[in-house]
Amino acid sequence: MPEPSSNSHLRRDPAPVLQHLINTRLLVHEQRVLCYGCGQGVDVDWLRLRRYDVHGFDPHPPFGYAEPPSGPYDVVLLNYVLTRLKTPEARRNTARKAFDLVKPGGRFVVTSRTALREAGAEPSALDAYFRELLEGCELGAMEVLPPDFQDRSSAAVIRKAGIYKPTFPWKWVDDRQEFEALCARLLGEPLVALDVETTLEEPRVLCTIQLAVPGQTWIVDALAFADLAPIRPVLESDRVEIIIHNAAFEEQMFAKHQIRIVKIHDTLISSRKKHKKNVTGGHKLGEVCERELGLYLDKALQTSDWTVRPLSADQLNYAAIDAEVLILLHQILCPPKTPETLDLF
Repeated sequence: MPEPSSNSHLRRDPAPVLQHLINTRLLVHEQRVLCYGCGQGVDVDWLRLRRYDVHGFDPHPPFGYAEPPSGPYDVVLLNYVLTRLKTPEARRNTARKAFDLVKPGGRFVVTSRTALREAGAEPSALDAYFRELLEGCELGAMEVLPPDFQDRSSAAVIRKAGIYKPTFPWKWVDDRQEFEALCARLLGEPLVALDVETTLEEPRVLCTIQLAVPGQTWIVDALAFADLAPIRPVLESDRVEIIIHNAAFEEQMFAKHQIRIVKIHDTLISSRKKHKKNVTGGHKLGEVCERELGLYLDKALQTSDWTVRPLSADQLNYAAIDAEVLILLHQILCPPKTPETLDLF
């Protein structure tokens, strides 16, 4: 990126797209944000003033942001950088370098005056411009915002592909006999992963119960049953280890149905024990999966409406994944002990 020749080229106001990202909750305080090619840091300062975890990078040392970025980031902003690049090849190379720093499922945001000047204001033409800019990258959904003629710019918000999808086959269970047969089967399993989805408002209502064993997942429609008696023997067994992430929540939800969970392995506690110090990231399920498994989860549907029937395909995949990854995490956080041998005697 060439250095601007004079201070007249330097931007003094934050990019308008920032307020759009905040209003639509595509930018929240828990995310890591990078302003790539940030210049003197107008956007960085604006976001830091609002307490966002934001980092700036610009290769020109006088700007004060020359430290290389350490990805991946939840959101990467490339605002007004393309205008400073003289050739299409330079623009593509810079955009792709910035895009590579986005985590799977994260957002890449590019604001460009060059796009509006070269492609025009037609939405389809702008869409084609941004897709060509990132040709060869793993693109998910793209939203091209209406052109800002006062700012003489166009902006696109692009989701990066590559989020984890379920690999275990899963089955929807809303029949009483199937529910009873499933629970009878699980009584013979040494390990069962458990996750739930609920309403968001208090008092919380149990909507689905996700159960998984190695290679198979079930999603139980908790709203379909007057009581959850079939699952009581499984959760209250002292022979079946129930794998949960943040077990206190599941314990609270099943306590409303007078059901205890007896033998728990909490992957949240295991993660905290393993990483007492110098841990990168926190201990939420998505963060633990990134750190331990290299898998990126899409948590956008966590706050969706789980009372609607039928659930969407995306909701069902989301529910299945949260149980499946607990099996994978247990294998990493609690590897089997080395068998003892009598040869020593």
